[in-house]
Parts: sequence; structure tokens; C-alpha cells
Amino acid sequence: MDGFLPDQTFLTYPEWFLVFSPAEQADYFKIRTSTTFPYMKHVDQMWGGYEVIYDQIKDNFPFNTGYHLMIMVIAGSTTVEYSIKSFYETIIGRITDTDPNEEMTFEDKFNADYEHNYVKFIEALPWYQYDFNHQLKTLWSNSSLSGPHLLRKLERRYYLTTELLVKSSYGWLIGLATKSAYETASLQTAVVMDNLPAGLDTSGFVYNLKELSNGMVLANLPRYAEFNTSVNKLAKEGVCFKEIAGNKGAIMLTVLASKPPLSLNGDFKVLFVQPIVTKTGLNRIAIVTTVTNLVTTLKMLSFDNITIEHVYDY
Repeated sequence: MDGFLPDQTFLTYPEWFLVFSPAEQADYFKIRTSTTFPYMKHVDQMWGGYEVIYDQIKDNFPFNTGYHLMIMVIAGSTTVEYSIKSFYETIIGRITDTDPNEEMTFEDKFNADYEHNYVKFIEALPWYQYDFNHQLKTLWSNSSLSGPHLLRKLERRYYLTTELLVKSSYGWLIGLATKSAYETASLQTAVVMDNLPAGLDTSGFVYNLKELSNGMVLANLPRYAEFNTSVNKLAKEGVCFKEIAGNKGAIMLTVLASKPPLSLNGDFKVLFVQPIVTKTGLNRIAIVTTVTNLVTTLKMLSFDNITIEHVYDY
């Protein structure tokens, strides 16, 4: 079974942090404006996670030039974006910001809805394919300047219009560069499982089933966010994985919990812990286990009522 490079279970973390960060923003913007969001703490966490992961893999795998270059591009551009936002919100945004006890403007509410819509999109597809122009049209066609906080409304329109125009243009350029430098990413990944229970409804998340001569089952699962969902569904049914994308060794996952879980049997190891900065007491905890121990680990974490945030495929 052809597969992806085994180090990519680790190297996909910075990419997924750039899903988790907008998701945290989307939740935050429902109750507060973006003016008070801690952008620079997210920059620190993004680079900090990458540093730990690189230390984990540098002596175990050949240097993956293409993937590290891609991380430098997306992490570098995000650092620039968040730095500009942090500076602008500190200098300008706080002047126009509304009181937390007052109703937010349409523009601030739009920002929350747009961020939520964007997160749902990038859980399945690359960010640069998102239709920022459609959101720009929605911003200007569905709102009015009437109502309180006129200064805030005008300032937020400028802020959001600038963001959407820049991301639309930059996304178009990144899309062109990606097509010329990389092959189109597959939306499925091959797995080998020890069994597939009879009667299990696998429609919509298990594809191209094939029974192997040794009794194992070869199939395709969706990648990205749906990979996490599919793996957890199969784990609950007692399915054990023997290979994922041709790999039998290390696989990484992150969980959300107040403190790191304990591995009583040595089935997994904690790599790092980062606080969810807008949710006091909650942490993102990166764990590494093996493909063959993945289901055991998932079951143990679920038994302890720990939220599985994501299982990182290759």
C-alpha cells in the first residue's frame, strides 16, 4: 500500500493549528469583539508547537524540505497577519470598541458568522479556495449604517473590507503557486483494519472496501476533519488499525482537557501542553502513540471523558 511520509503526522500540526485558531476566534467573537482577541499568544503557540514537533522528528526522519517550506510560508504569513491585527486593534480598534455589556454592531456580528463559516470550510478544503469575495458582498449588501455606534460600524467595515480583499488576492496567488509546485492533494487515505463488523453502516465515510488474503480489510477513509470523525466511529465499534497511509509507526493526536492524561500502560506519550487562551482551565494536549495502539488510546481517553480534538493523518 503506497503511503505518505511518516513524519507528516507531526508536520500537519501547524496546518491544523491554523484551523484551531480561527475556530477559537469564531467562538470568542460570538460574545466579544475581535478587538480584545489575544492574537500574539496564538503566534507564540503556533511556533512553539512547531519547535517541539521538529525536535521530536529531526533525529528520526530525513528532513522533509517541501513540507517544512510550506510550514514556513503559512506560519510566516499568519505571523504577519496576526501582528498587523494585534497592532491595529490595540491602536485603532479599542478606540471604537463597544462596551461588553452593549449589543455588538452588525459588522462585529458579521465577523463572528464569517469566521465560523470559514472554519467549516477549511476543515475540509484548503483555505485559499474559500470565497472571500462572497463574504465581502454579504458585508456590504446586508447591512445599514443606521443604528448606534456609527464610528464603530464605519471602522469595522474598513477593517473587514481590507481583510477580505487582501485574503482574496493572496489566496488566489497561493492557489496558483500550489498548483505549480504540488500535486492535487488526495481527499482520501488508505487504511488496513483488522476487521469491519458485519452490519456496520459505513456509508459516507468508508470507501473502496477490499478483504485481503490474511483476513484484514483494506479501505479508504476521508482525510482532514472527517478522518478524525471516521477513526473515532470505527474505534467505538472495536475496529483496530494495522496501517494508515502505509504507516505502522507513530501517529499524533491532540485532546482538550484540564490536565494531561496518564498513560498507565505506556500506550502513548505527551509531547506538549498549550492553554486555550480564551477558555480558562482548558488545554490542548499533543499525544503520540502508534497506529496499532491508536484505538486503545482513543478508548482510554473517551472513557476518561477527554475530548479528542484531532487525529493527524499523514
